[in-house]
Amino acid sequence: MSVEARFGLLHDRVFADGTEYEVRRGRHGFHLIVDPDGAAGRVHYDGWRDRLSIDSPHGSLEIRFRWRHTTFPWRGRVYRVGSTLGSRVRVFEGDRRVLEGKETWSGIRFDVISPEFRDIARELAVGFGLRTQAFATAIILAAGAH
Repeated sequence: MSVEARFGLLHDRVFADGTEYEVRRGRHGFHLIVDPDGAAGRVHYDGWRDRLSIDSPHGSLEIRFRWRHTTFPWRGRVYRVGSTLGSRVRVFEGDRRVLEGKETWSGIRFDVISPEFRDIARELAVGFGLRTQAFATAIILAAGAH
């Protein structure tokens, strides 16, 4: 399974196993991933607090990023976000890699998705993609200030 979130000037999309899903920009920075079945996942990235919140029909999740040792619970297990340097995003359970993705020009693509994250893979791709965009914007603004 592969999931890719793409962000554009006018609209955002998620591709999962060859199917395109619309991502609607909502109020207060929320992004809604619309499923043709009627269910919708809701994603919010708070850049000031470096916090990712996901509400989906499969459950809710919040990741509070730290400089080191970022962990979060999901379905009774604790996962660790690895270093995001070098345009890679990795999530581990112990030493086992459960999620791995790479930043792209327009977002992020996850190529390694363990079964426990398949239900919220689209939401995770949008969330980590929003975080990547926020970092890129901050770097560009900082470079322009000097």
